[in-house]
Amino acid sequence: MSSMLPCPACVSGTLHTAIPKGSTTNLFGVDTYVSPIPENPRGVVLYITDIFGWELPNARLLADEYAEEGNFVVYVPNFLPWVPIKESEMKEELLRHGGFWQSLPYRLWFIRRFVPFVFAARRSVSIPKILSFAQSIKSSEYSNLPLFNVGFCWGGIYSILLSKSDFGKDVFAASASLHPGRVNLPADVENMIVPLAIGLGTEDQAVSKEAAATIERVLEKTKQETKGFEFELKWYDGMKHGFAVRGDLQKEEVRKGVDDAKKQVIEWFLKFI
Repeated sequence: MSSMLPCPACVSGTLHTAIPKGSTTNLFGVDTYVSPIPENPRGVVLYITDIFGWELPNARLLADEYAEEGNFVVYVPNFLPWVPIKESEMKEELLRHGGFWQSLPYRLWFIRRFVPFVFAARRSVSIPKILSFAQSIKSSEYSNLPLFNVGFCWGGIYSILLSKSDFGKDVFAASASLHPGRVNLPADVENMIVPLAIGLGTEDQAVSKEAAATIERVLEKTKQETKGFEFELKWYDGMKHGFAVRGDLQKEEVRKGVDDAKKQVIEWFLKFI
């Protein structure tokens, strides 16, 4: 089971305290946060959250920044069956290190909280749910605008999968994945068609530099063989898993990483308008 345990950064971080400016609604049958809509939007962004879910202020605040700075319509739907980690638990040190007995409380916590979630939120359930929402956007009042997706941690792997030819073709104009979790290599990054940007922290425990090298090698081969496919992979020095959403903004170096990751996503999407 230990190989299945989330890294400490997967279940921790800093809660951002500003007040989101958007509103909540039920959109296409899914509870959704909608950032303030620009007067003349240039595209639509589907935001796929981490395991802290759609109600996390951090996610909504970042969505608002995408909307304002990129001039996008931004939706943050509730794709999770439930939130496995509560907002109030974000600062707690949930992972325990050491021998069997020292780690036993966490192992029991993990079984109770994560095993049911991993099953309920498995790919065969989540991908159709996300694609259904995306297809509804394509038939909405914004059908004339390019549709993008950005995912973080849990959502990050779906942004990668939605770049595949059998999922995202003719749906998304581009995807962005920040510190994705549980990437199965090389299968998850093969057969790509939708342009994909990836952002990784150098201290990320979920994607090692060796794994990133495999990702880059496979995507480079795809770029050479597949017309229209582009990708970029950027490293953020000193950043841990989850930094782009849950980084401590009081630390100057972390704030820079958060801002740079936001800029990467916005510039990547604007490239495909």
